[in-house]
Amino acid sequence: MKKTHEHSIAVLGGDQRQIFMAKALSKMGKTLNIWGLKAPESATVMHCADWKEAVKRSSCILLPLPATIDGVRINAPLAPDPESIRIDSLMREAENKVLLGGKLSEGFLQAAENNGVNCYDYFLCESLQLKNALLTAEAAIELAMRELPVTLDGAPIAIVGYGRIGELLAQKLIALGAVVTVYARREEVLVRASLAHCKTEKLLSNDNETPLQSIDPSTRIVFNTVPKVLFSKAVLASFPKSCIFIDLASFPGGIDQHAAKELGIKSIWATALPGKYAPETAGYILAQTVNSYIEKIEAT
Repeated sequence: MKKTHEHSIAVLGGDQRQIFMAKALSKMGKTLNIWGLKAPESATVMHCADWKEAVKRSSCILLPLPATIDGVRINAPLAPDPESIRIDSLMREAENKVLLGGKLSEGFLQAAENNGVNCYDYFLCESLQLKNALLTAEAAIELAMRELPVTLDGAPIAIVGYGRIGELLAQKLIALGAVVTVYARREEVLVRASLAHCKTEKLLSNDNETPLQSIDPSTRIVFNTVPKVLFSKAVLASFPKSCIFIDLASFPGGIDQHAAKELGIKSIWATALPGKYAPETAGYILAQTVNSYIEKIEAT
């Protein structure tokens, strides 16, 4: 992709993060054709009334994180018509162009290949995922502090899963004086958590998740980071009503939200926290990642 005025970027859809991402990319010298966002217009940022116009004027198409929620339409919650861009229609318009998006499914990538679209998933960038995990951990703690009637200092807290988010969350909670117990399957993960001054419990590798039913009844918050429904109605029934659940996992989540409601247990499925908690920081992180991808593409 040559660096000329003819080669600009179509920014389609997204939430507040994409607005700040667009601002940052503009400051980096990128020319943007925007649809579905209310980003400030400038010499390098033009708003398009129609998404097809934005695509037509651009050689690179930039989709949000995640690019789609339902696998059918592009994620565009701030657009006048949030359901107006179907993936199949976009692929026809994007033929022979470069497309960047976050959390692209196998079906999405296959559709791109079938239509001759050069497709890249920027969420595969490890540094982006680590920075995103940090924002998620901070936002989860802020949410917990609003919901709890007690301080985090001294509070018994359970974290299910010890990946990027779980590990950062545990570190920050311990720094605030919380008593953290990590539930995970792999022995090496439990050792790492133990070395980070967490209590640990092993989850079983099959569908029998009985250790979850033996979580200390004094636990005030359960953070789940595993995208598998481990907290069924039977498991949730063993918890006191004073325990609050915060599910940080992507679809399908890890907590049966319907069962929690039936049992009178407070459960919050806290998705897309970076965009809600710190959209400016999240947008700048996305811009850095996207710019790195574009520069690599331009160099080829």
